[in-house]
Amino acid sequence: MSRGRNTFALLSLLSATLGPFTCLAPARASDYATQCCAELDARLEALASQVLNNSVENVKVQIYGQVNRAILFWKDGIDAKSTFVDNNTSSSRLGLIAQGSLRPGLTVGSRFEFEFVWPSSAQVFDPRNATHDLSLTIGAVRQAYGFISDERLGMLSFGHQWSASGDLTIINLGAQMNDAVLHYNSAFSLGLKLAGGIFTDLRWGQLAENVDILRGQYLRYDTPSLFGFVASASIGLTDAWDVALRYQANGDLFRFAGGIGYRSDPENRLNELRAGASLLHHSSGLYVTLAGAQRDDALSSIIAQPPSYFGYVQAGISKKWLPYGNTTAYGDFGLYKNFNVGELMSADLATNQLEVWGTLAQTEVRRRGLGIEQAFDDIGLLLYVQAHYYDARISGYPCNSGFLPKLCGVDPNQLTVLPILPWEGFVAGARIRF
Repeated sequence: MSRGRNTFALLSLLSATLGPFTCLAPARASDYATQCCAELDARLEALASQVLNNSVENVKVQIYGQVNRAILFWKDGIDAKSTFVDNNTSSSRLGLIAQGSLRPGLTVGSRFEFEFVWPSSAQVFDPRNATHDLSLTIGAVRQAYGFISDERLGMLSFGHQWSASGDLTIINLGAQMNDAVLHYNSAFSLGLKLAGGIFTDLRWGQLAENVDILRGQYLRYDTPSLFGFVASASIGLTDAWDVALRYQANGDLFRFAGGIGYRSDPENRLNELRAGASLLHHSSGLYVTLAGAQRDDALSSIIAQPPSYFGYVQAGISKKWLPYGNTTAYGDFGLYKNFNVGELMSADLATNQLEVWGTLAQTEVRRRGLGIEQAFDDIGLLLYVQAHYYDARISGYPCNSGFLPKLCGVDPNQLTVLPILPWEGFVAGARIRF
């Protein structure tokens, strides 16, 4: 079964194809799983052809999925625990793909993909934080869109999907389970080294953004590949739009993948430029991955906000030393600057309630990490362990008594550096695909 990122599915067939069948592959690689899915694929294709009354030829329907579970050991400076999570880097999911030909060179199709995340590693937080108001989700639709593709004119897609530049900063030819996104401490609140540790309303995911776009409702167009280049454009339900240019090449010495994109969101007064690139040397297995972005935000609530930006680098080696599959070892570093500047910050002053402290003037997050992965290609298994360390430098203008909350913290002579607690994490897990 194909699991390529450029394979698509027929949403119009979803209700007709899923209803009569219950044979889903178990969360392990086995002969039974392969046989079960193959038989179901064949029956779905036959049913799809009947539904379409043979107006679409060469109908192909496939199911696919994966399970990715991990244990996260974390320490936020206030508490330390271990939590079983679904790894948000590559979440557990089940998808259905279908496509068919209207005529030679003209294909229609759609895709439905649902993820099962209980709990998602991007949503867990310190349970001692009584002020945390985020609830955990069990599952969500990842992708649900249709498309029509012409080999000479390109592809038009519509529905719930990535925007044109949405996934540029997670391009990586090395590690499969680590990139510029915060997958493990995104929902953890930053703590202050005061009174034995107190929580703020700031989360690591707010101050260490990767300027990436989550999937949403988009109309998107992608050109055919020309000398390895693909141009894309999309527009959302609001006035937000973006464009991107991607390039891939696989030569005798190197493999390269990269892209650059621009996004404009007038409703939120945001303009963003993002890019990512990854280069792999075939014979040695050495690789390097770079990602970066800048955001101009004109919606700052109190003070003029400087541009926010981040830079990320990952370097390592990915080589088949064992007969089972590639072994990948890497280290990474990231810097995230000026996100959330100009906004009010609140803290839990040992009362289990948040009180406004002041206005953020400067924010900086640095991350360092390392990891190792081992692939077992024959059974679709990937084992991995990772270590992460995050620290932050934050300064702001405290409120003065007598000011309204939205007017406080504007005296530049009162700039205060806050004592932020670091966050540390260790992850061990396994992903299996079927």
